[in-house]
Amino acid sequence: MPDQTELLSTIPLFASLPKKDLRSLAQSANDMTYEPGTRLASQDELGAMFFVVVSGEADVVVNGQHRKRLGPGEYFGEMSMIDRAPRSADVVAASKVALLVFTQWEFRPFLKAHPDVAWGLLEGLVKRLREVQKALAVDAS
Repeated sequence: MPDQTELLSTIPLFASLPKKDLRSLAQSANDMTYEPGTRLASQDELGAMFFVVVSGEADVVVNGQHRKRLGPGEYFGEMSMIDRAPRSADVVAASKVALLVFTQWEFRPFLKAHPDVAWGLLEGLVKRLREVQKALAVDAS
């Protein structure tokens, strides 16, 4: 896997961070690779990790229904990391997938120290909420 600091600089959520902060974040990242079909997160289970897709793709499945395919630069696990509630979806590797994995114990303090990244997570959450609302409106009609 490429240098994690350089890799993090290509992820939109982290792209505006100074090199020093990227290095700090990279030190807390674990790089993991999973085979297709591997369950990366399970709906209704507690989760303590935040994942960033480096390469490959992963499917988001809610109540057995495919909702979205995640690709490089996208992330998941932020909701459980923020509120410590059970995960809202299953996430399954659709192909061989490489991830950067952060524990909430390391990532939460980083967010508190970097409000611009926390704001980016909020923007991502709002975008996902709007997508869900739109899908529900279509299903209701």
